[in-house]
Amino acid sequence: MKKFDVIVIGGGHAGCEAAHAAARANVSVALITMKHESIGQMSCNPAVGGIGKSHLAKEVDALDGLICKIADHSALQRRKLNASKGPAVQATRIQTCRDTYKSKMQQAIDAQKNLSVVEGMVSNIILDKEILQGVVMSDGSKVFAKTVVLTTGTFLGGKIHIGDKSFSAGRLGDNASNELENFFKKYGFSLGRLKTGTPPRILKSSIDYSLLEEQGSDKNKPCLSYMHDHYGQTPNIISEIPCHITYTNNETHKIIKDNQSLSPLYNGVIDSVGPRYCPSIEDKVERFYDKDAHQVFLEPETLSDKEIYPNGLSTCLPEDVQLSFLRTIKGLENCEITQPGYAIEYSYFDPRGLTKYLETKKIKNLFFAGQINGTTGYEEAAAQGIIAGINASCSVRNIEMWCPNRDQAYIGVMVDDLVTLGVTEPYRMFTSRAEHRLRLREDNADERLTAIGHKLGVVSSERLLSLKNKIQKIKAESKRLEEIKILPSSKVSSILEKKFNLKLKNVQTMKSLLKMSDIGYKDIQGLESFGKTINSDIGHLVAIQERYEGYLKRQDQEVSNILKTQNIKIPEQIIYNEIKGLSNEAKEKLSEVMPHTLGQASRISGITPAIISLLRIYIKKHSL
Repeated sequence: MKKFDVIVIGGGHAGCEAAHAAARANVSVALITMKHESIGQMSCNPAVGGIGKSHLAKEVDALDGLICKIADHSALQRRKLNASKGPAVQATRIQTCRDTYKSKMQQAIDAQKNLSVVEGMVSNIILDKEILQGVVMSDGSKVFAKTVVLTTGTFLGGKIHIGDKSFSAGRLGDNASNELENFFKKYGFSLGRLKTGTPPRILKSSIDYSLLEEQGSDKNKPCLSYMHDHYGQTPNIISEIPCHITYTNNETHKIIKDNQSLSPLYNGVIDSVGPRYCPSIEDKVERFYDKDAHQVFLEPETLSDKEIYPNGLSTCLPEDVQLSFLRTIKGLENCEITQPGYAIEYSYFDPRGLTKYLETKKIKNLFFAGQINGTTGYEEAAAQGIIAGINASCSVRNIEMWCPNRDQAYIGVMVDDLVTLGVTEPYRMFTSRAEHRLRLREDNADERLTAIGHKLGVVSSERLLSLKNKIQKIKAESKRLEEIKILPSSKVSSILEKKFNLKLKNVQTMKSLLKMSDIGYKDIQGLESFGKTINSDIGHLVAIQERYEGYLKRQDQEVSNILKTQNIKIPEQIIYNEIKGLSNEAKEKLSEVMPHTLGQASRISGITPAIISLLRIYIKKHSL
């Protein structure tokens, strides 16, 4: 008889993080997946990070999760997005080799103590007098456990659409999980349907790159994991491959528009909702009809560099139409498709049926994580997975379960949004969702979460020591810079006036210069009085702390003001389309719900604190 403390169903990003985290907590774990060789499969774009998403990924890393470390080891391209903006909205993005990523993930899973991989499909959950006992496999065998984490991704009732072809699948080439869906229907769980999609893959040798813009890695080669970014370790380096940029055009759009009736998205075959922020090319052409072109990133998928992922061209049109519109795009005039794009519909559970620990309210010790909770994206899945895995292990160990609050982590923002508001479309993370985003930066997730992870038993003592060393270095460098004085009459003062148009009137410290928006740590390193330090590698973190100190006080006050305005009534006659500064999304959602108070408006998915502040000012100004 197979018996474990925790069963994790599914070997995707949520499942791998859940299983690995629970095993790190020293409980026995079975990771059940259809095929061992599919563990860590990147079903869509092989990239990790990006705006909002890197914040989630780094929080997983701060809890000693896998996604960032493995992405760093698999990097084909490394970039920092929003580099010209403030640190709170900067984001690291790693384009990975999907083969290397999958291989490294499987190695990590196989090497983890307390973790066993069981191949097969789960068809049922075993309950005895409402107490969870384990699972039944499709071959009739049973695996017993005290807790179960369900991370089935798009496999639960999955159905693929390509033109007029539709068939059951979890992803192209893999079977859907239909029997398990029937169990939850029978047990009264609230299920819905969502969709996502993927673009066609293109044979690289059929692309003409001669006229296309090349985009390589940033010069400083940023990493996602704190192990490689702040703790001095070096990731495995594989050959880097640049991306290229091209654009659709009016001819592309005409072909798509003329064949719209052949798309399952528009002929009634698909009636579920797809991700608003990652629309298909059919949606883009329809919704943004005034645009003459849409940007397309031609991204490598593997070290073998034979296939290209055309990011921005998700579609479920018939394959011949896909080829036709692709060949109107610069550089793709003679391209060949290696795999057609497709849409996939799948079942998800209303996440309002979960506690904040991602445990179901109907069945104790049953946890859900990933796309089955209505989210989209690897990072969102991984973040839920690590929380579910931690809490499954906490349940086994009879210790208090945990989830960060909204002011502690983007993970806390996401989970609170899901379990409080539910979803009407696939949920993805944006920095604008977090009212405390100045505190929840990429650079400090370890300072916020690693010590907590150590107390929960999922972060090693060695990693905690690395964090303490980092904090000690920041404090030491901050103190050193505070002690360096700059006189208005000094040579350094003259340099500052000449280089930065900064005229000192009083004595300043070297540290206080970092409050200036156009002066960074590298700038003060070049000043004569800077002196010597062994902590220059964390100098940029000192600069971020100093520059954000005042902003943090103001944001905290803003959040406090928002809390005071929760009960302000919104007049019935308000017309949201007339309010300048509101995004089209905000106008659409507010007009649909017509909330009675600012508090109710603030709980609508996608309505940010900034929007609430704008509404409050509008109501006061117009005395409605």
